[in-house]
Amino acid sequence: MPHNYNSKRLRDRALFSQWDKRDEGAFSRYGVSRDAVKQAQSGLQGTIVLPGDPQYNADRVLFNPVFDPYPAMIIYCKTESDVAIALSLANLARLQGGAPFAVRSGGHCTAGFSASYGVLIDMSEMDSYTIDTSGMTATAQSGVTFGAFRSALTTYGVHVPGGECDDVCIGGYVQGGGYGFTSVSFGMNCDCVLSLKVMLFDGSIVVATATTNYDLFWAMRGGTGGTMGVLLEVTYQLVTLGNVFGWAIGWPLTTATDFQNATAAMLFLQQNYMGAATDPRQNIQVTLCWQPSLQPGLPTNPMSPYLLVRGCWTGDSTSGATAIQPLINQPGAYLQWTDTDTFEVMNDKLLNYPYGLPDINIPPMPNEDKASRYVSRYMTSDEWNTFFNYFVGSPNQYSYFYMEFYGGAINSQATDYNAFVHRTALYNAVLDVFWYTSDQRNAVETFLDGWVTFMEPIYNGEVYQNYPRMNDVNYNRMYWGDNQAGVYAVKCKYDPFGAFTFPQVVQPLMPPIFGPGPVIILPAALQAALSQPIVYASTAEQFAVKPKVPAHAAT
Repeated sequence: MPHNYNSKRLRDRALFSQWDKRDEGAFSRYGVSRDAVKQAQSGLQGTIVLPGDPQYNADRVLFNPVFDPYPAMIIYCKTESDVAIALSLANLARLQGGAPFAVRSGGHCTAGFSASYGVLIDMSEMDSYTIDTSGMTATAQSGVTFGAFRSALTTYGVHVPGGECDDVCIGGYVQGGGYGFTSVSFGMNCDCVLSLKVMLFDGSIVVATATTNYDLFWAMRGGTGGTMGVLLEVTYQLVTLGNVFGWAIGWPLTTATDFQNATAAMLFLQQNYMGAATDPRQNIQVTLCWQPSLQPGLPTNPMSPYLLVRGCWTGDSTSGATAIQPLINQPGAYLQWTDTDTFEVMNDKLLNYPYGLPDINIPPMPNEDKASRYVSRYMTSDEWNTFFNYFVGSPNQYSYFYMEFYGGAINSQATDYNAFVHRTALYNAVLDVFWYTSDQRNAVETFLDGWVTFMEPIYNGEVYQNYPRMNDVNYNRMYWGDNQAGVYAVKCKYDPFGAFTFPQVVQPLMPPIFGPGPVIILPAALQAALSQPIVYASTAEQFAVKPKVPAHAAT
């Protein structure tokens, strides 16, 4: 091979040849010049994809087809220096009149915030990880998928609570909290973080830990992705986890007797498997969805509604079987299965056996909307019966309700332990709706809105920030509660010019119409950290495409 052969140079030449055929307006309308884009590409190990490029239409889409963004460009980052170049170009475009930029790892944000009409910084190719079993830590870049990460951890018999969907990436997930089938036992994903490596708006890099840049460490664990900076990598504290005990119990929801049994089952769960009664080894999710049967191996039609209760017990199988026996003894209960295996195997089985939850396995991916509501009190028998009757009236058989039980390690932390404030909830209740064609949308959205109305007197005013919805106008209180002021204060320190923004970015507390406004008392450790200067790990070199400093700070 010739010494001067360089595949990247050849790739860049091919891109430049395409871009040179376009009018300058194809670039200037986004606030950048052709030369600036070419210069950025020359410094990248990754690739810039522009509108009109062959792969653009495929690359711009998110997981949920309801969102149809057309970003000004997509910058795929392979290295930390790539992220610095991407931020520089994105800031230049933004300050020259272009749209705000966005950061995407897996593209699973339920409100579509992982895309925009400005520059899209894609982190999916930063997907390396290391596992240190001697120190019981693992470090993963933000583009690592939970399918790959979970599988690798299982090989070594170690674990960190992670996302149930294989395609979800660590970057956004950890910043919103991060719930999984072992969170009651070991905490939210963000509770297991030892350090965060972050690139700020100006290309500088900081490492946030319990002792360095503590304020950023506090805020990014629950403050929501894309708020403070670009998460480059996260280091976790691991736990040892061998085989786990999984189980699934179901009740039909067809006859009047079925409804009575299902209501009794939920009342029994509330009294014996929630709140103070929660065994930290027991991780439970309750589901309402349509299934072919409670038995495996049947055709996928016809479908009927069922109440399904599934769990992951992180202790031995004997104690796990004993723990669920009272639930099995409830009227109408059908034991679908119990099994003991690695968490990798059990996570898949809990979600997909004998049928998927929900049973949507025919491509393409349908359009989706969902809403989350945290609940901190027991529901009455009338409320459960009313809700069961409401759910079975869904306009289609794809609607999917689930309850992620809290307690144990999640609720053992104080509400101001980090930005993830939801420490008093019994469970997170979520309704997910799907549709394939536009004429079906209105009915399912009305159904979802009706459930939100039903939950109004029941929920505690909080919403899981990893399940955002644009209709939640009071999102600041819903996502961060009394931690809102702290999250905003940290944002002002680390992103003083408001470079990172999206429709539901954290806002300052608004004072009342009359009076001086609320008295804000931040946790003492957070207040002390806010008064300290930022500790930088390094400063990125000055790339050719430099961001201009705005004339005013964000308010």
